[in-house]
Amino acid sequence: MIIKLAIYNLIFPLAFLLYLPFFIRKLLRRGGLRHGFGERFGIFRAGKKRSLQSLDRPVWIHAVSVGEVVAATGFVERWQQRSPNLQFVLSTTTTTGHQEARRRLPKNTVLIYSPIDFLFPVFRTLALARPRLLVVFEVEIWPNLIFLTTRLRIPATLVNARLSDRSARGYARHSWFFRPLFQRLSWISAQSEEDARRLRGIVGEKVAVDACNTMKFDQTPDREATDLQPFIEQMFGADPEQPRTIWLAGSTHPGEEELVLRVFCALKARFPGLKLILAPRHHERTKEVEACLRNHRLDYRLRRERETGGQTAASADVLLLNTTGELFDFYAAADLVYVGKSLAGNSGGHNIIEPAIFGKPIIHGEKMDNFRLVAHLFKQAAACLEVADEQQLHTALATLLEQPEQRSELGRRARQLVEQNRGAMEKTLERLEKVAKNSGLPIPTEASSLPAGK
Repeated sequence: MIIKLAIYNLIFPLAFLLYLPFFIRKLLRRGGLRHGFGERFGIFRAGKKRSLQSLDRPVWIHAVSVGEVVAATGFVERWQQRSPNLQFVLSTTTTTGHQEARRRLPKNTVLIYSPIDFLFPVFRTLALARPRLLVVFEVEIWPNLIFLTTRLRIPATLVNARLSDRSARGYARHSWFFRPLFQRLSWISAQSEEDARRLRGIVGEKVAVDACNTMKFDQTPDREATDLQPFIEQMFGADPEQPRTIWLAGSTHPGEEELVLRVFCALKARFPGLKLILAPRHHERTKEVEACLRNHRLDYRLRRERETGGQTAASADVLLLNTTGELFDFYAAADLVYVGKSLAGNSGGHNIIEPAIFGKPIIHGEKMDNFRLVAHLFKQAAACLEVADEQQLHTALATLLEQPEQRSELGRRARQLVEQNRGAMEKTLERLEKVAKNSGLPIPTEASSLPAGK
């Protein structure tokens, strides 16, 4: 393993240098150069350094981006209910994930950027935090992080893991390198039996792999639909003679906004009370999406600047949600939901559980590879509508707009499915507490006290 890591540590810095211009460009677009940039290289400001050093053997939770952060922060809050004295370090990779984590940050938790997988930044972060346990969400395997953590006799685990066919083939093709890394883990929690089977194909029998379902079913809403009602009224106006129906198209990607707007314009002629909330996955695409809105001559407003776009109408037809971390809350205010990255040449899908938590009728495209288990469960329970193209999306929306009772039934089934599949957090926590106990650093109980200043 040492020789393999030596080769990796020769190749990875060269690859990173080639990628660096794109990395910096992305950070500039998302504002990631202004806050915490040094943390990626193990360089912490004095205040953050003191915060890390003051922790008493915390659990280090690593989550990549927004979706993982939402699950991870809920997981930390639930763990703190079981063990109030336990402290945490939460690391993220992306700036959008960091913003979301800052908004949701639980108590007794220090937020950092995950160190780039060079030896010094990883070792420096481990030395400052001195965690009792590393918990990585989904499948984010960084060789130096896993090797150094376990070399220091700190258990490393993988939770809420999902593995696509493509990723499984990639890991299998390079099993000579990845298998020894996966085998250094103390335990793996998979989202489904299918994910567990793929992971067992990589790690063999040396590491226990259990299917615990996805923690996304255990999310809880931050607010109710009524919390956003004043803002919705301000954006769309209120006409007692024209009932309003809100369609939310969430986490859209290039090509989908154009498709959604064509469908919206066609339906608007038949259903004058129809309004649209359009939420691109990446807010830095705002200008590009605004150009689409102007091409369709739609009155729209921006959430962030509270501005009116397009023509100066008293109320808008479209709200462009150009913020990070608010989509989950806006699902509560919608009447119909389309979840993106599944049409117009996009594939992978996004989380359809979030609107289901609010009992919303959900439509998504066929390409849900990254949420295969979830999409299968919803389809099996007739708790969503799957469409193949623009015409089918138009037909599905028109049907639900014409038949409110069908809309209500679809939302009821979605919510029921969420309730039936809760519990992944509890299963995962029970096993992680055993892992920590076996390592010689058990999780502190409510009765235990933390030494001051450690």
